[in-house]
Amino acid sequence: MTFRARRQSVDIAGREVSFRYAGSGPPAVLLHESPRSSVALLPLMERLAGRFTVFGFDTPGFGGSDPLAMDRPSSADYADALADALAALGIARAPVYGTHTGACIAMDLALRHPERVSVAVMDGYPVFTAAEQEELLRAYLPPFRPSWDGTHVAWLWARVRDQFTFFPWYAAGNLGRLPRDPPPLDFHQLVVEDFLRAGDRYRPAYAAAFRFDGIGPLTEVQAPVAVVAREDDLLFPHLDRLPASLPDRIAVHRLSADRDAWGAAIGEIMAAHPGQAAAPQPAADPLGARPVRRRFIETPAGAAHVRFAGLQDGRATVLLHRTPGSSAELDDRLVRLGRRGPAIAIDLPGNGETDAAPVPGLPAVVDWLGGCLDALGIRECDVAGEGSGAVFAAALAADGPAGVHCLALAQAPAGANESAEAAGAPACPDLRLRWDGAHLAAAWYWARDSLLYRHWNERTVAGAWRLPDDPPVNLLHARFTGAVLGAAGNDALCRAAQDGDMTALLNRAASRGASIEHYDDPLALCPLHGDR
Repeated sequence: MTFRARRQSVDIAGREVSFRYAGSGPPAVLLHESPRSSVALLPLMERLAGRFTVFGFDTPGFGGSDPLAMDRPSSADYADALADALAALGIARAPVYGTHTGACIAMDLALRHPERVSVAVMDGYPVFTAAEQEELLRAYLPPFRPSWDGTHVAWLWARVRDQFTFFPWYAAGNLGRLPRDPPPLDFHQLVVEDFLRAGDRYRPAYAAAFRFDGIGPLTEVQAPVAVVAREDDLLFPHLDRLPASLPDRIAVHRLSADRDAWGAAIGEIMAAHPGQAAAPQPAADPLGARPVRRRFIETPAGAAHVRFAGLQDGRATVLLHRTPGSSAELDDRLVRLGRRGPAIAIDLPGNGETDAAPVPGLPAVVDWLGGCLDALGIRECDVAGEGSGAVFAAALAADGPAGVHCLALAQAPAGANESAEAAGAPACPDLRLRWDGAHLAAAWYWARDSLLYRHWNERTVAGAWRLPDDPPVNLLHARFTGAVLGAAGNDALCRAAQDGDMTALLNRAASRGASIEHYDDPLALCPLHGDR
C-alpha cells in the first residue's frame, strides 16, 4: 500500500497549528529540525505508521503553523504550545521524538508536562558550549527579507547548499567542511521550500535551540529519555559531551547511518513506552481574531489547502490563483471580499500546500474543483480567477457542478476572448531543478515579469502594466514562493489552461446565468458584491 500522510490544521486560541498524521495504533509525536517543516518527518512517519498513529507537527512559524506571539520565545514556550495542541487533539500521553530543534522542544515538554510524555526520544540532541552559543547566535541567523532585485533568492540557494557542505554554514573553509557527501538535488530543494514557507520567521526557533542548555535538564527530567544520534549527523559528536554518569531513566543510543536501522531503533524505543489517546478537547472558535484562516479538506484526489475569510453565512466567493502560484498572494482580496460574506481561496492541484493530483486537461481541473466545492458544502457561489486561474474560473462557471452567479476575471489570458495558446504564451517558465539555482532565478523573474507585463514573456512598453511608485515586493515574493512550491504541478495546470477556448467558456457560463466582469489591473481586487 502506498504511504500517504494526511494534512490537518487546528485553531488553538487564535493560532493555526498544522500537522500531518498517518498510521494506526497508539499515538506517537514527531518534531522536526529548523528550518524545516513536517515534510522532513515523512521518512520516519512512513517507517513508524505500521505501529503507531504518527503525528508530525509543524513547529510554530514553520510549515503551515502560525508563529508564537512573542519576540524571543524559548524552547519551553514551544513546548507549552505543543502541550496545548496535544490536548486539543486528544493525545493524552505519547512517545515524543524530536530532532535538533525538535529535540530541545521534546526535552522541555518532558520537563514541563511529564504527564504528556511516555518517553522523550531526542535525535541529534544539541550540547553547545557557551562560546559556541554566542557565536551561533551572532552569525547563524541573518534576516531573510525579500528585495526587488532578488538578491535574497541567490543567497537562499547558496545558504542551503552551504548548510550541507560546512558547519556552521558560513564557515566556508577546510575547518568547517563536513566529512560527508551532500544530499541529492531534490533534497536541497525541499529545504529551500521549507525556508520559503517560514521566511524570516525561521530565526526564533533556531535561536531558542542555540540558547538551550543541553546539560542541565538531564538531571531534572523525570520522564524516560533516549538520547540518540546517527553517525552521519553533524551533532553525533555531541553524544561525547554528555555527562559520563547519567540517571538510569536516560539511555544513550549511537546509531548507524542506515535509515531503516535508525527507524527500527526509534520504533523499538517508542513501543517500549506506549502512549495513550483520550477524547479530544473542543476546538477553539475557528473564526478567531485572524483575518485569514487556513484548513485542509479531503477530496477523492487527496488533501486540498484552502484559505478563507469573513463570516460563514451567505453566498461564498471562490478565488482561483494564477499558475504557477498559490492562494497566499490573494490574502488582501480575501479580507476585502470577506467583509461581504464567506471568501475562499483554493490552492490548485500541486500548488501551494495542496497535494498533487492528476489533471490531464481542463475537464479534469473542473472535476477536481467540483470535488473541493462538494467537500466545502458549496452549491452556489461567485467565482474570481486571476491569470490562468481565470480560465479555470470560466470553466467552472461553464461546466462545473455549482451554480455561479458572478464571474470576475482579472488578467485573463489573451484578453479573455481567445485561448491562451492563441496568444503565443508558453505554458510555464522552466523551473526544472538545477544545481546552480537557476530555477529559482527563473521563478523570480517570471514573478517580476508577470507584474510588469501583460504577458510575462513579451516584455514591451505596449504590454506594460502600470505599477505603484513603490514596487509591491511582498506580492512579488508571495508569487515567487507560490511558483517554487508548485513547480511539480505547474506544467499540467498550464497545459490545462491552454485547453480553454475562453469565448466558448464565457458563452456557456453566460447561458447558465452567470454575470461576467473583466479587470486588467494586476493589483486589482475583483469587486464582487459591489466592493468597488
